[in-house]
Amino acid sequence: MLKRLAVTSVLLAFAFALGAEDALYQIDLVPSGKLISRDLPALKGTTYLFHQYPTGTLISVRKSTVKQITRMSSTAAAAVHPTRIVRIGDLPMQGSKTGPRRTTVIDRARGAAAAANAGTQARTASPD
Repeated sequence: MLKRLAVTSVLLAFAFALGAEDALYQIDLVPSGKLISRDLPALKGTTYLFHQYPTGTLISVRKSTVKQITRMSSTAAAAVHPTRIVRIGDLPMQGSKTGPRRTTVIDRARGAAAAANAGTQARTASPD
């Protein structure tokens, strides 16, 4: 009897955990913007703590910046699920990481300095 009770409680806990993953909550922020939470945000002091969807990162948001928290409907939650990942290209400030290495300003400056100093080795050598 005790064994059945333990098995039942474990199965109930798993069923609860699996059902809780399907619930998503939308957190509307002041003045604009929104976040999606995998679990119901918990108020701890003056901040809400929750796991962000889809990464699961634990995030805290000040209570003063939260406009409202609503549970998302199943259709809205289905629209949030990412169906494909789009890779963004290289950012201009990073330069190309996939193509051939382009000459940078530093490389050109080093080359110019090396060319200017190419013949000075014999001139600056001491006579000793």
